[in-house]
Amino acid sequence: MSLLDAVIETGLIPEDSASREVKKAYSETLSRHLAVELGEGLRAVGFPKVKPVRGGPGEKEFQGGLGPKKVDVSYADERHGLLLAVSIKTINFAPFGKNLKNRFGDLCTEAITLHMRFPYSVVCALFVFPLACDQDTGDGNRRISSTFERATKLFATISGREEYTDPCEKFENVTMMLYRPLMAENAPPSVRLVDAITGREMAEPEYFRMLRDIFNRRNPHAVIDAFSDD
Repeated sequence: MSLLDAVIETGLIPEDSASREVKKAYSETLSRHLAVELGEGLRAVGFPKVKPVRGGPGEKEFQGGLGPKKVDVSYADERHGLLLAVSIKTINFAPFGKNLKNRFGDLCTEAITLHMRFPYSVVCALFVFPLACDQDTGDGNRRISSTFERATKLFATISGREEYTDPCEKFENVTMMLYRPLMAENAPPSVRLVDAITGREMAEPEYFRMLRDIFNRRNPHAVIDAFSDD
């Protein structure tokens, strides 16, 4: 399974003219499928007991520094509490920049809440946009940065938390996901993963190994060994 499978399983993306309720249902379904595939990917590189599990309960709630916080994808144990978290945020419909600042604020608050209670935890984010978000570059007379390009630069400012003493509002990693949704046209769905800081594109296996490497640098006493890099 893969993140691409999550896009395909979510089904046809609604038209721009669809109701708010229909669009919300699509976004929630996509996030849920992505969480399951992220869990599968993390287990494949050695993380045991990652939540959610396919066919099982979804997001898990933790008591954070500012109150309870549900985490989309999590690795935890009874001894240490939260060890690794991946937050999934999506903007799936135009205008793509409308809620960007709100999502940015939500992510900062989430990172603060989790890091205050679990300063050693590795908290990452996957921010998801459709391909059209990288195509809104002007009217042909003047090129401007696409929403995806602007968002990548914005989220780079809260990525790269290297030490447990670094600011709580930063994430250990923010990765951008750009996807071509399932549509009525013949263009096949696709997924691209881009590191927010470097702008470097990653294949999906590389992305999961990167998360494992970040975790292992933070936890040299509890290194996750790979049992599958395929």
